[in-house]
Amino acid sequence: MERSASGVAAEGSASLGATNKFVLDKIKESGKLKLPFLDLGAGSGFFTRLISKEREALGLKAGEGIAACDISGSTFKADGVTLKECDVNLGLPYQDASFDTVVAIEVFEHTRSPYDVIADVYRVLKPGGLLIFSVPNPGHALSRVKFLFSGHYHMFPSPSIKPENGGRICGHIAPLPFQYWHYGLRRAGFQNISLSPDRAKRSASLFAALIWPFTRIGTAAHTGRIARREPELAAETGDVAREANSWTALTSRSLVFTARKP
Repeated sequence: MERSASGVAAEGSASLGATNKFVLDKIKESGKLKLPFLDLGAGSGFFTRLISKEREALGLKAGEGIAACDISGSTFKADGVTLKECDVNLGLPYQDASFDTVVAIEVFEHTRSPYDVIADVYRVLKPGGLLIFSVPNPGHALSRVKFLFSGHYHMFPSPSIKPENGGRICGHIAPLPFQYWHYGLRRAGFQNISLSPDRAKRSASLFAALIWPFTRIGTAAHTGRIARREPELAAETGDVAREANSWTALTSRSLVFTARKP
């Protein structure tokens, strides 16, 4: 179910309307709106249809230059676009340097080897290509509290191995917080990595406000200790460690990443 910017559910997507708008705006800002595009984990095709409509307004035909893939195409619908069914854990069915933009909205948390999937996205992007993806945020303040008492992060119940549950919340199998997604992007070769929120959770914001002084102290202690013991590691990861406890990381329902292939 897609949600509007106000959080009201609507047919079509598992992500918030604010997330879809953010992703579309980022593609427009990049100047790549008319260039080859892949909707990875396209589901029913909500975002595929959204971007196709924007491209049609620029003179392209419906679906022109757009590719879509998902583990199942049973619910996919987008004029002019044929979805390829694939298990992204086994590799993307596209040639090297095929796309200028790849979008994966609420997909990577369902993958068994997310670092390998990110590396394969890097492969199919052209030089200068843009990756935009969103994932649930297990590192927000409420999720940290839930894990303390239940052993489960928010939106990450004990996972199911049944194939029919792969697309459900019980199919969330990669509960990675910000710093680990950042690692996967750097490992693959991406640069200009940035984090944006989709919508702050009120309950997470409340807990974040309560623990804010302690996260500041804890972050300073952690980064200071690394700086003293391993200066080279601190130079590489210090900013990442601090952003892992930023207000965005502590309050956002999902993490929205943008990154470029050099």
